[in-house]
Amino acid sequence: MIKTAFLLCVSLFSVSLAGRECVWVLGKVECQRDPTKNLNVEIRVWDRDGPGPLQLIDPDDLMGVTFSNDDGRFQLDGCGDDFDWIPGVKNVPEPYIEVRHYCNDEKGEMFQLPEFSTFVPNTYDIGTIVLDKETRGTKTTAKVDPTH
Repeated sequence: MIKTAFLLCVSLFSVSLAGRECVWVLGKVECQRDPTKNLNVEIRVWDRDGPGPLQLIDPDDLMGVTFSNDDGRFQLDGCGDDFDWIPGVKNVPEPYIEVRHYCNDEKGEMFQLPEFSTFVPNTYDIGTIVLDKETRGTKTTAKVDPTH
């Protein structure tokens, strides 16, 4: 009984030292070449954790996932926790968005948008992402050659 109570206290103490934040994201994806590919684009929001080799022991955490509707619009929400390693210094999540789509390639493509710091009660509106042109993310998609 004492052992169980001790473990419960340690668990609650650990949770109390975690920086928990939630995000609301909305936007639109657009495949101009083939608008039927606006449907079911996968949008994920992740919390970036350990850099480089530390990813092996502290990988990024999935905060939320959704899929676009037939006109490309989506809404997404999720929460993330980061442990406060230094007492008194709040470690908040570093959210970023990952987009997986089939606009340019049957095998699919994925790219990431930069980190953002807009948390609930505010909404992060990413606007419209054109999938078959260069994106604002860390990966660009192929441009269409109009002569083909």
